[in-house]
Amino acid sequence: MIELAENPKMTDNRIAGVQIGEGAVRGRILRLGSALDDVLGANRYPDSVANLLGQAVMISALVAMSLKFKGRLLVQAHGTNEGAVSLAVAECTTDGNMRAYARYDRASLERILAKPGIADAKTLMGAGTFAMTIEPEGHKENYQGISAIEGASLADCAEHFFKQSEQIPTRIKLAVGQLHMPGQDPKWRGGGLMVQRVAGDAARGDTDEAWELSKAVMGTLKDEELLDPDLSSEQVLYNLFHELGVRIDQPIDLRAKCSCSRERLLVSLRNFEVKDQDDMFIDGKITAKCEFCATEYVFKPEDLTN
Repeated sequence: MIELAENPKMTDNRIAGVQIGEGAVRGRILRLGSALDDVLGANRYPDSVANLLGQAVMISALVAMSLKFKGRLLVQAHGTNEGAVSLAVAECTTDGNMRAYARYDRASLERILAKPGIADAKTLMGAGTFAMTIEPEGHKENYQGISAIEGASLADCAEHFFKQSEQIPTRIKLAVGQLHMPGQDPKWRGGGLMVQRVAGDAARGDTDEAWELSKAVMGTLKDEELLDPDLSSEQVLYNLFHELGVRIDQPIDLRAKCSCSRERLLVSLRNFEVKDQDDMFIDGKITAKCEFCATEYVFKPEDLTN
């Protein structure tokens, strides 16, 4: 049987640590429902762009929640002129707050989608770059690693990143899709599993066999299993790793929450010279829109002087 922490069932919008075997392989599993739908903003993006951005969201959460300190993890994929998506960025804090944004060219996207075949990450973005940035709290020095966009998905890009930048053997499986219920608008869902090999020591012994077996069974995991709202994370893990032995830790909540605020924007505006402020006013007001959550802020002249 699966060994569980205090909470016996992991529901939507939660992430939990995973330990396989005698600690030879560790990772995280997440399942996202309403939180992912909120981050992607209903009909804000075409399906292919939303799917790509959803992958970035899950990678940011899988990595952020493994940090040993408070801060945030930023995933950025920069495309080229060969593709249609010039930027996909997702952020998750160690408190579980997620937000994301994508920039794309509609005409280029329509041209790509009109061609036969699947519009994967490489097709949508071209030969761009994939980056992860760790930003600790307390104004400590940031860390960023960059690699090329490789493979058909952002999961492939993340695996390549860990191999190149961190030298950590990693496997990631992500699934993004829409749940269609009678009488309801489609809702975005996502599921992800990341496992990494832990170096051997006296307690764990040789980790080669456990890692090879973990990689093999990861290859059998289907998108439908990660997206099925009626299939618990515990059951997914048991189906995959019960012969090796598996443990899931206490889950942590995830949510869609943007860090933008009227107060922070107002501080930024007040730091501009008066002449520059005057240039920003159109019809007696400054309008600013957050690219992540699409919240619009309006400022009047008296707001900048009070």
